[in-house]
Amino acid sequence: MIQQPIQQSIQQPMYDSASEYSVNAVEHSWLGHGVAVAKAFAKSLIPMEDPHFSIDPDKALEGIGRLATATIVPLSPILFIAKDIADAWFASCVPGPDVKPELPQTSKATGEEAQEKEPGSKDAPLQQPSPARYQGSQGTRGLLALGTLASSFHYANSDAIANSSQAIKINDTQTLGKIGRDLGYPLNGTYQQTADIVVTQDYQSIGNDTHPFTGKYDGQCRTIRDLSNCLVGTLKGRISDLHLTGANIINSTEVTGLAACVVDVNGTVIGVRVENARISTWGYRAYAGIGGGEVRGTVANTTAVNSTVETSGNFAYAGIGGGLVHDGGMVANTMAVDSRVETSGLYACAGIGGGAIIKGTVANTTAVNSTVETSGKFVHAGIGGGLVHDGGMVANTTAVDSTVKTHGQSAHVGIGGGWVDDGGAVANTTAVNSTVETSGLYARAGIGGGGD
Repeated sequence: MIQQPIQQSIQQPMYDSASEYSVNAVEHSWLGHGVAVAKAFAKSLIPMEDPHFSIDPDKALEGIGRLATATIVPLSPILFIAKDIADAWFASCVPGPDVKPELPQTSKATGEEAQEKEPGSKDAPLQQPSPARYQGSQGTRGLLALGTLASSFHYANSDAIANSSQAIKINDTQTLGKIGRDLGYPLNGTYQQTADIVVTQDYQSIGNDTHPFTGKYDGQCRTIRDLSNCLVGTLKGRISDLHLTGANIINSTEVTGLAACVVDVNGTVIGVRVENARISTWGYRAYAGIGGGEVRGTVANTTAVNSTVETSGNFAYAGIGGGLVHDGGMVANTMAVDSRVETSGLYACAGIGGGAIIKGTVANTTAVNSTVETSGKFVHAGIGGGLVHDGGMVANTTAVDSTVKTHGQSAHVGIGGGWVDDGGAVANTTAVNSTVETSGLYARAGIGGGGD
């Protein structure tokens, strides 16, 4: 078994299967350490006994002030940290502007930024970064700019908010079940949830692959409890500001997600918080995820607490943000606390951000006290992504008090990405008190990426 415990923050460089490196300069990792400490600090603010998952704002702001004085971090990162903590943890969601991902402008300084990589031995604890500096292709160097994705979100009024009087109100399970099945509740309609809903065991998903949901569903930070199926089958519209609690989707043989089974092109899931949920699938390509089992659209601002995603089957990818993120799909700002992703089967890769990222993007993934574990041949695992392949990109991954394990031949493991190959790229990985472990012939372990 290869085991790499990380006792200190490791700010990882861009990791690219096509990169070349030269020892040219020494970069400092104190900024990455400060960010990681901030993420760990966020956990201490969470009163887990509170069923509403609320945070005392006075305590949070006081703690952020202590963080600013205790860590050597400039003012602007502290402000971004404060915003990220507020966005991810305050749960003070109210009807208002939506958030839309917008890629930041890449400055010359950002494009040339480099981080450190510790090339050390496979069985030695990683303690300090080395002076090695990696320089990848122009396209992958630009990946560093994705690090500011969360802080670069801008606000704009949505049609649902601007025309709230025209939105169809959803306040119970019977009304929810009418969407797409009743002439007065079309699949392209605009909906607002006005009360907490407990669904029945016979709930059926909204829309499917031939008749997708193309409308807008504004959860208004209300809760849907006890889902036993995807909320939406195939999504080409929008789901926003929704809490999902106590979902239990087990033994599915199809692509399965909690917010949506499939987030298709033009589909968006944004601002979903999940607690005490379990998704379990088995079978060939039975992808599973919280935001979406398969993501070709956008999943952003997903928080999962005490939740589990597990698959059993060949190519059955699993993740919190998305199981398979591909063909231009994007997963951004995924936070997992006390959660677990587990897979078994040939190429059944797993990650918190995404199980497999193929021509897709995963940015800003944070895991706190969480575990990713796989079993089988080529079952790569990571916090950002298990498999990062064919132009897939992973940026800004943070692991705190978390573990990634693989069991099987050529089952690579890493914090940023498990296996990074064929033009895939990983940038900006930070790990604090976290461990990567692997057992099996030809299996590799690393922080940025386990194998290439």
